[in-house]
Amino acid sequence: MRLHWGYAVSVPGASKQKPSLLLPPPTTLVGALSYGKFRGRDSEFLSGQNASPAIFLGDVRAVARFADGCAGMYAEDVVKNMISYFQEARKDKETGQMRTTSMKYRSNIIPSGRVYAPGSELLALYVTSDLDPDELKKLSWSIIRLGSKEGLVSVEEVRTGVAKPVQGRVRTRYYFPATVRHGGFEGADFMLLDFWEGGYAWGKEAAKKTYVVPMPRFPIACNEVWAEAKEAYECDGETVVFS
Repeated sequence: MRLHWGYAVSVPGASKQKPSLLLPPPTTLVGALSYGKFRGRDSEFLSGQNASPAIFLGDVRAVARFADGCAGMYAEDVVKNMISYFQEARKDKETGQMRTTSMKYRSNIIPSGRVYAPGSELLALYVTSDLDPDELKKLSWSIIRLGSKEGLVSVEEVRTGVAKPVQGRVRTRYYFPATVRHGGFEGADFMLLDFWEGGYAWGKEAAKKTYVVPMPRFPIACNEVWAEAKEAYECDGETVVFS
């Protein structure tokens, strides 16, 4: 998919300040894929609580990386955001009603993280047995954004095929759980980043999961590392590792 300008995906635990993850995590990718199926439905009722419709997409695993020859950079813009939902509600002395701080303090100037990569290509790879190839292809073509609603993308190519299971030492350019034994090649940097795990139900805190991300912090571009995989798949000539 082609990035119009880039994307912003808040890090786990972000509140008033909103730094961004350097790559879209699996939950963001699954949410983007679900948009074509649940468009217009912002939430669903599940087990007594609201949840993202993405929870009904099925067992879909996803990874992403920058295409070869493409890169981005991280920056934090100073913007005006609403902060009233981070303020403690107190009882008004005159009316006796609970309310947050006065209108004067309902917004503030805060830094917000962005990954800027205008015109760059991002590759997203989905592995699933719950969606047939035709539906997976249709939903992939329906992706219009990543992360925040402003992170517009244009899907330029979609390919589907059968994922071939592989094990042992493999080479990969996609992120994978840090619990997998791994290492880099000479001159190939990688980092450890925390992504969300689950968290599709509102009010239910998602768990953090650490991933190995094969790229340097600057510029944001893909590298290749090795991993001792127990569960991995060869997909269209590339390898993705899940455990």
